[in-house]
Amino acid sequence: MEPIFAIEIKVLRSRGNLVAQIHSQLSNAILQGRLCSGTPLPSSRLLAAQLDVSRNTVLQAYARLQSEGLLVTREGSGTIVASIDTLLPHIATTANLFTRISPHWQHNKLFAQQIPAPIEFDFSMGIADTSLFPFALWRRCISRQYRKMETRTMEIGHPAGQPGLRKMISGFVSQSRAVSCNPEQIFVCSGAQQAYVLLAQLFIKPGVTCVAIESPGYPMARRAFVAAGARIFDVPVDGEGLIVDAIPPEVNMIFVTPTHQFPTSVPMSIARRAALLQMANQRDMIVIEDDYDSEFRIGAQPIDALQTLDSQGRVFYVGTFSKCMFFDIRTGFIVAPEWAIPHLATARQAQDWRNPLTTQLALAEFMQTGELRRHIFRMNRIYEQKYDTIVATINRIAKGILTPTLMLAGVHLTLDLNQKYSAQKVCNDALQRGIKLHCGSEFSVTPDIPNQLMLGLGRIAQHNIEPAIQRLVDCIR
Repeated sequence: MEPIFAIEIKVLRSRGNLVAQIHSQLSNAILQGRLCSGTPLPSSRLLAAQLDVSRNTVLQAYARLQSEGLLVTREGSGTIVASIDTLLPHIATTANLFTRISPHWQHNKLFAQQIPAPIEFDFSMGIADTSLFPFALWRRCISRQYRKMETRTMEIGHPAGQPGLRKMISGFVSQSRAVSCNPEQIFVCSGAQQAYVLLAQLFIKPGVTCVAIESPGYPMARRAFVAAGARIFDVPVDGEGLIVDAIPPEVNMIFVTPTHQFPTSVPMSIARRAALLQMANQRDMIVIEDDYDSEFRIGAQPIDALQTLDSQGRVFYVGTFSKCMFFDIRTGFIVAPEWAIPHLATARQAQDWRNPLTTQLALAEFMQTGELRRHIFRMNRIYEQKYDTIVATINRIAKGILTPTLMLAGVHLTLDLNQKYSAQKVCNDALQRGIKLHCGSEFSVTPDIPNQLMLGLGRIAQHNIEPAIQRLVDCIR
């Protein structure tokens, strides 16, 4: 006879006390979590027939489990497992096994945590505004690829990416980000974070490689390099971006966000760009250029990327579609010298082989039909309107307290806070008042922290900006 639920119960008449045998096996299954809370048990008549015992034997076992709080009977639902804490063995936390974990991972915590306070006005950074994204058109692109999958065998796919998508990305970055490249230089990956990890695997020798990172700067890039064993050197930024002269002589790899510095928003000046490339050439350094959101520009043409100005093939340009489409697209890319693509592919194959082909093919179609470019054009105006509203509101009600910095690209802006006030305290107070924003201390590990507030434009609705800024000013005063 087939089992009537997932737990196998055996009763042996030779061992006597059938009620105790049934009770023991069900009790252990519940306490060990093999029968979860809410799981319905078979009727006493059905289980009795299954076990070839009297129905009264099963009823007695059920009654004993109910008296212990392990089962409950609900009208219309029959007998179900009660809501209890399971007593699973905590093997993984045994002290001796915990020490086997690499020291780097023993005490690291997740970077982004859920916020317990209710948020009314959300200025979170790094999140795209999806209110106008053409999801219906995107669904059609995805559906077409799944329909094709039904009628033909999908190719295995190369770790560097599907050729059609690489071609589309090459044209996209050349027009929208002033990047000079061909499709053979494009490497498709699962977001910018995987790009950092892959580049770290290729170029960082544990305990030897010295990496310079902007301070304040992007924490998740730093984490990738630290995890790979790099020696980190934090280099300050000012109104012209990374201070090139402050890069220590032992550095042989640089991570930089020149077009829209994260998080201060300032663009790196042309003079600094030229100086950085000159230094990289003289010292034989690798440069990782992260251009995470500069397809959105405020009244300006794209500034030439470091990759475009690079004449020696030492700049690795990282981009992502998470900011111009939606976060869950989880598709990024590296524009790399052609000699590096096979090595990136080998490193990628050791992780997760490649991005899903259906997503790659759908994205290539979405770009080829012009839908991505049209969406970026629409959203550029939306972000510009949000930026203008923030600036106008601050100039009207918070002069002398908050000063917006010039924003030429991207989807977040920075506010200089009057030195009389603490940006960290303002952030904490604002959170208690239902406003989510950021401050310089979140992105810096050095004592020299800019007294600034950072506001993302993705999650805040246009009509909420003025009341949000008014409440923020009330938190400061």
